Amino acid sequence: MDTRAVGNSERVRMQSKNGVLIVIEGTDGTGKSTQVDLLRQRLVKAGHDVAFFKFPRYDEPSSYFIREYLQGSYGAANDVGPYAASLFYALDRYQASFAIRKELAAGKVVLCDRFSASNMAHQGTKFTNIEERRGYFLWIDNLEFEILHIPRPTLTLVLNTPLVLVEQRVAERPASSAHIKKDVHEASAEHLKRSYEVYLDLCQLFPKDFTRIDCVRGDALLSVAEIGNLLWQKVAPLLPPPDEHHPKATAAEASAAPSTATNNPYITATAGHTQITEAGYDYLRDVVTDPRGQIYAFTNQLSPIAVAAAMARLSQRGDDLRVTVLDEFALAQDAVAKPVGRATSASGDDSVNQLAGMHMAVERASLLLAKKIEQGRPYGCLEQSPRHVYFDQKDEQGHYRYFVPPELPPDIAAQYRASMDTLFDQYAAIVRQLIDHLAGVSVTPAKERDAIWRAAVRAEACDAAQAVLPIATTTTIGMFASGQALESLVRRLLGDELPEAQRTGSQLLDEARKIMPDILEGAANAYRPATHTAVQQLAEHYLPANHADRQEAITLSSFWPRNELDLVPDLLYEHSDQPLATIKKEVDRWPYDRKAAVLQTYIGGRADRRHKPGGAFEKVHYRWDVISDFAVFTDLQRHRVADHLAWQALSPRYGFDTPQLIEDAGLSEPFEACFDASLRLYSLLQANGYAREAQYATLQGHNMRWTMTLNAREACCLLEPHTGSQEYPACRQLIRQMYRKLAEVHPLLAAGMRLVKQDEDPERNRPAAR
Repeated sequence: MDTRAVGNSERVRMQSKNGVLIVIEGTDGTGKSTQVDLLRQRLVKAGHDVAFFKFPRYDEPSSYFIREYLQGSYGAANDVGPYAASLFYALDRYQASFAIRKELAAGKVVLCDRFSASNMAHQGTKFTNIEERRGYFLWIDNLEFEILHIPRPTLTLVLNTPLVLVEQRVAERPASSAHIKKDVHEASAEHLKRSYEVYLDLCQLFPKDFTRIDCVRGDALLSVAEIGNLLWQKVAPLLPPPDEHHPKATAAEASAAPSTATNNPYITATAGHTQITEAGYDYLRDVVTDPRGQIYAFTNQLSPIAVAAAMARLSQRGDDLRVTVLDEFALAQDAVAKPVGRATSASGDDSVNQLAGMHMAVERASLLLAKKIEQGRPYGCLEQSPRHVYFDQKDEQGHYRYFVPPELPPDIAAQYRASMDTLFDQYAAIVRQLIDHLAGVSVTPAKERDAIWRAAVRAEACDAAQAVLPIATTTTIGMFASGQALESLVRRLLGDELPEAQRTGSQLLDEARKIMPDILEGAANAYRPATHTAVQQLAEHYLPANHADRQEAITLSSFWPRNELDLVPDLLYEHSDQPLATIKKEVDRWPYDRKAAVLQTYIGGRADRRHKPGGAFEKVHYRWDVISDFAVFTDLQRHRVADHLAWQALSPRYGFDTPQLIEDAGLSEPFEACFDASLRLYSLLQANGYAREAQYATLQGHNMRWTMTLNAREACCLLEPHTGSQEYPACRQLIRQMYRKLAEVHPLLAAGMRLVKQDEDPERNRPAAR
């Protein structure tokens, strides 16, 4: 759901359906246990259901090795390596993780006294090399949260009490438990000092994961109550509000959409269908090259900025683009200023500026064709957004919006249409029921359910329901292209193996030549078809025919440089008068801290996404192998920031995920029935020799395999905007996984991506895999 359109209390409730995991950390003697008890009492008093865990769990069988280790059965603390000792504690948390997930799923506040940070802090003292210790931190993070799938804390608060007070308290207090005398950690003053320093290092290195709470102001230690208030200020914004009951809105109220003007001589609205009048077609003859055809170009009759504004409205209107022009621009007294301002505010981005220039449009393009058109970077593209446009209406001929390959024989085409109609019928039912469900569970009072609220409900319902729309669903694509960019696009489409793409390439060429007859002379040639066919034959000959099983959602398959500090000579190059080889030779002699300082200074204090790191970051590259649903792929592709992006043929073989909203609304059965119908149609087309066309039968909710290469500057542009709570949940989850994997190999560069919002809990919003 687009939470920018709802109030903060509503957003917090939506984000807190599965509970929150709060961890209090600190060295021995920081007053941590006291603050945990006070926080638990305060949460209960505020009406929250609290589950409490204290680690290590000395009374549980899972802590056997911890007890033996702390009692010195394996020798002194330094006799046991950090990795082995860490396993003792991680397995104790693994045993507890099942109970923690259950409490989170029940919507509780899970409060923990110590968690994985204790592992990092205590065992981190065993490293004298800073780089080795930071590698160990990443190993712990991967072990606990990726391998053992222990829930990641929503918030970890680290109490920072002056070391002299910590040492005094530890010396005065009794044994840690009834079972253990002063353990091998507490018995060592040096260990206490070093663990204190490691906690500080953790908070500095990973500020998004560990929040430091300073328990002193000036030279004075804060009172217990003052420290408790500091903790509460951090915790309170994350808490789910108490359950409340609110009146339910009707589906009609929630789904109300802007109406088309009725006093416009160029269009008419009958039974929900907007049609162009003969007067409208007369007007369009001067505005576009073909008033009725599928492919057309805009003439110079409308200003380029007005055309750009019309195209910017694509994402929020389900009409033919020509209808949008007639409705919002043809009668405007000021054909530029007013429409452009309206389009800019509605589209929510800089689409008008992006598309200013020469424009073309493709109507009734399948989503498969849309992705092929949008694959190029030298031109701007926009298409209709399934989170703003319903696809449950039939046209005047009684057809839903889907593409039928004309090459299919009549009997198979009939079965194809029947399957598509079934899928769209199911979509229509699901999207309306989701709106009713969301209206019923909303905490927004009925009197406050305005147009913004309705749009937010509509967007969330469409986000979930679009998973059952087939790739054959048609859309309108608006694009700006220079002659050179258009020629590149036409070449690609003409050389594509998909007949729909070839036909579109030919029509684009014909329409473009009506505006620019002297260009595109060499667009049609046999180069790309020949090379495509040749590579396809090599792949079929040398690669195994069987399909690989589904792997993890995202893999960092390669990256460069292996050590991020190897970038330092490039950062300094433009500020020096020495050759790069000389700079590199000098930098190689530097200590780690000096190199790291240069890198951190180069990144600077980025406070806004528009503050892009310097150009040297373009040397750093990450290659990702991804499995996600089509909607996530589309959301990321539209930014066109990648150096390279490619995808494999669409198919049902990677399965699908059921959104949590679908399950909450009780719609799992009809949702899954759509994927069964899709598989039957896909198999039918495959069996009859239409492997290319079988892709149209796959659904947007089917997972697909694709790859993307980003440089570090592009990674900032892609990762930072997609980790906020307003983003599509599945996309947000994938991007956060991408960020964590990037941080494992390049922690300093990742730390420079300051605006990435880490996931509160990887279990939250996780769909049920099928």
